[in-house]
Amino acid sequence: MDITVPGGVQPGAKKPVMVWIHGGGYLWGSGSGYLGVALATTGDIITVSINYRLGVLGFLAIEKGTGNYGLWDQRAALLWVKQNIAQLGGDPDLVTIFGESAGGGSVSAHTIGQHSGDLFKRAIVQSGTGYTMFGLSDNMRYKWEQSIRESTNCDVKLSAYKCLDSKTAEEIVTQTRRLSYLVPVADNDFFADEVVATEGFELSKRFDLMVGFNGQEGGLFYSFETALVAQALNKSIFEYGVDMEVVRESLRIKCLTQITPFSPELCADWIISTYKIDETDDDRERAARLVAFLGEQFINKECICQLRQHAASETATYAYYFSEEYKPDPPNLAWSMPDWLKTSADHMDEIPFVFGGPLIRRDMEKNNTWQRILEDGEFIGKFISGASEEMSSLSLSMMTMWTNFAKSGNPNVPVALPEGTPTWLEFTTESDSFLEINNNNIQVITTPNKERLMKLGRLRDARKLQRHADQRPASAVNQDNRSMKDEL
Repeated sequence: MDITVPGGVQPGAKKPVMVWIHGGGYLWGSGSGYLGVALATTGDIITVSINYRLGVLGFLAIEKGTGNYGLWDQRAALLWVKQNIAQLGGDPDLVTIFGESAGGGSVSAHTIGQHSGDLFKRAIVQSGTGYTMFGLSDNMRYKWEQSIRESTNCDVKLSAYKCLDSKTAEEIVTQTRRLSYLVPVADNDFFADEVVATEGFELSKRFDLMVGFNGQEGGLFYSFETALVAQALNKSIFEYGVDMEVVRESLRIKCLTQITPFSPELCADWIISTYKIDETDDDRERAARLVAFLGEQFINKECICQLRQHAASETATYAYYFSEEYKPDPPNLAWSMPDWLKTSADHMDEIPFVFGGPLIRRDMEKNNTWQRILEDGEFIGKFISGASEEMSSLSLSMMTMWTNFAKSGNPNVPVALPEGTPTWLEFTTESDSFLEINNNNIQVITTPNKERLMKLGRLRDARKLQRHADQRPASAVNQDNRSMKDEL
């Protein structure tokens, strides 16, 4: 746990507290790489970044009632903050949790968790929600167990837990490194069963909520998952784009493993038609349309689902759309999109601005301490250092909005935003108000690509059918398959 307290703050000062939960697909990452100094000093708050168990150690769930150990670690950290932060000048009754990607999913999980109670007051979900994690069916439990047996060379007659029982923590991490999609699951403990069954966010209405996503969230999936499919077909996607063979195969795999196992070909055809991927002969344009789907299906749509449910509450609901075309110099990320493809903000691109990356970059030449911290090899430190000084004003605005929300539940107050900044309106199902944020213009808009996002709800319905099918007879599953085909 890393805690940053502005200079001069004394015990009992009751400063607002912001607790950061890092992302990384529940598989990798660390809270120590997120430098809280700029955010804490700019916003006059206390920042806390935490660590939690990841991968098999944090989220393996083979048997009913198991899993979510990483979430319990996070809750333990929040409980520590509640009980001790006053000694560092923080207000235990004014805690905001925020996180991005799997960190955003974790934040979302705590808002609907049964044991959150009064551990925090507000939540900021950046590019990832609880809907994403609950989309995986119980069929995944079997796949996880099978993968563990294979990766550990274990007897097929033994359970996954028995296979791991004799291993050291280091051996477990090393041998199961490639086991993906380990996520929070229904356990009737951290989550009530009815919450998962209905994908409901009623409990989240206890907290003020901010949710947002970026303009090109799909860049991450394109650079990793689509690239692997292309590689298997002896093709490259980073120079000339994608042809229809790569598109169809990558979508078929996506549909089969993450959306619906019923009719992956039908699912892929529907996506291709909806995004008009086959209506262009330009492979680069085809890639852009594929990226649009990948981001909207697995990030944007899920955020909209939570926003629309939460908007019916008496607590505050705010939505943002970050569209700054961030290109760090030099490029620091393994999944950076090629320049010809990138037209907006990729997954994670808002983080340097929330944490004051441009200010840190500006101060690096004046303070060798910053340089030493960033040279330690921390992934996110390198990411933040890629921000340019000319983006300082945007970063200051975003830090003010985020810390204002932590203080009051309203990103517009109490600290005034720069002159000309429009009032950030609350999101409602009637207004669909978002605040679009970029370096050239901050403006109020409505839900980006709303019509497509609403259509994608059909795939979400198919995903729910998948989960319900796990306990149903094959005849019922086949009937659901026919119904889905008719609906699509």
